[in-house]
Amino acid sequence: MTYFKNIMNSDIGTVLLTLFLFVGSAQAFAGKAPNILFILTDNQAATLLGTYGNSDIRTPHMDRLAREGIQFNRSFAVNSLCSPTRATLMTGLMPSQHGIHSWLDDELLDTWPKTWSAVAEFRTLPLTLKNRGFQTALIGKWHLGQPWKPSIGYQHWITFTDGHTVDFWDNTVIDNDKTYKVQNKHIVDFFTEKAVEYIQQYDGEKPFYLQLNYDGPYTNPPTNMGPARNRFYKEYEGKDFPSFPRTAYHPNLVEQLIDSANTSPFFVNKLRQGLAMHNDPATMANVASQNTLVDDGIGKVMAALKDKGLDKNTIVVLTSDQGNFYGQHGLWQHAIVTKPASMYETAMHVPLIVRHTGLIPAGQESDALIGQYDVPVTLLDYLGFGDVELQNSPGKSFVPLLKGEQIKWQDAVFAEQEETRVIRTARYSYWKRLRTTGENILFDLENDPGEDNNVAGAPEYAEIVIALDKKLEEFFSVYSSKEYDLWRGGVAKGSVDRPEVYRKLYGEDWRAKAEIKPEFKE
Repeated sequence: MTYFKNIMNSDIGTVLLTLFLFVGSAQAFAGKAPNILFILTDNQAATLLGTYGNSDIRTPHMDRLAREGIQFNRSFAVNSLCSPTRATLMTGLMPSQHGIHSWLDDELLDTWPKTWSAVAEFRTLPLTLKNRGFQTALIGKWHLGQPWKPSIGYQHWITFTDGHTVDFWDNTVIDNDKTYKVQNKHIVDFFTEKAVEYIQQYDGEKPFYLQLNYDGPYTNPPTNMGPARNRFYKEYEGKDFPSFPRTAYHPNLVEQLIDSANTSPFFVNKLRQGLAMHNDPATMANVASQNTLVDDGIGKVMAALKDKGLDKNTIVVLTSDQGNFYGQHGLWQHAIVTKPASMYETAMHVPLIVRHTGLIPAGQESDALIGQYDVPVTLLDYLGFGDVELQNSPGKSFVPLLKGEQIKWQDAVFAEQEETRVIRTARYSYWKRLRTTGENILFDLENDPGEDNNVAGAPEYAEIVIALDKKLEEFFSVYSSKEYDLWRGGVAKGSVDRPEVYRKLYGEDWRAKAEIKPEFKE
């Protein structure tokens, strides 16, 4: 027994364990384990894709993926910003568990530890797969801490030096051990080329997990404001775009501008940019062209898979970190542009398409309620690693749905945006606010699909509010960590949108933190 323990604690033991786990996975597929191509777009609402009903924007390659696999029609983000949602997709945890509640502010990058990774303390999807015989790669946007070296299990590493998109053009990138300028090229095209190159050079020895994190279409200023510099803009210039609402500017935004002395300069700038984008045909054409550019890149990556003979043994997952408004309710940009946040469907409803030729029946659609925390749990289960626990994840495996089976499934999904928590059921969307930050909101989606009428105070909905509130409280009593729960005096990692809210509640010493925690080891 002592000899066995010594072997398993040695490098040889690690190799043997990895081989054992890899063989177990391969047996589940009667041969070599499949590759995984995980495509994550940026700020792409489901309603911007043709397959989800948009007739103004051309997305033929994403539409084809849906026809060749399964399209989930009710998949929702856990947050309306990219860093929290990306952390959830890697860990299966809620923001109040992994601690990232907002986008990680690039202006603070120099104040964080040079090696800080915001989720390295947790088990992650890429690390779990690397430890089970997969070669792993990140190509694209990172935005989960410092970008200078591979993190959380990635081996191949190509990203840019900023967390969020400052410009689609002339970026500085980190390409494994090299840093260089990419000039006169759209960054989406650059990431496409690098993904194609990765596939072309794939040696076939181990299955790969390639996470392709496009930083488009984005739909935020200044990159998406006014005319675009990309090859598809002319195709859309001057068009009418019936799918883009023409609305009055949201009154909350006007109130913030009037009260600009008490609104941070950052938000004042975003409000003014949003006003310039609002009902602007050139901005609409810009957004449309960025969606088609991303779709074109996906088409090239899929063609590379086929040319390499890998398309039938590769699971393709297509989703987005979260949506963004493009005119709905008088809003552009993120849900946090209002104070408090506006968690309407457009910002939270994300595309989710899964294709595995020959194993996932083609042409399926599902109306099951899917939360982002379900995605990593499902991928591990699909690969034969269903016994791997993602700590205290609320995620559930929807593998039977991929196979076209009918199962008893969850009746609600959950989200949180700092001061706002949401429970979304098949019929209702209920937003609860942290004390002092705003009124609670209930939408009856059956009678009000446009989410125009808050019925939280209507007597006939009193019992519904009580039931949803109880369910929301019960969920977060389990799926939150006291350290990172902003509703119980916890801290946030990196940055938050409006720190004054928490200083008022918990004292002037309250601060977001960027601490290096011990890395997860398996």
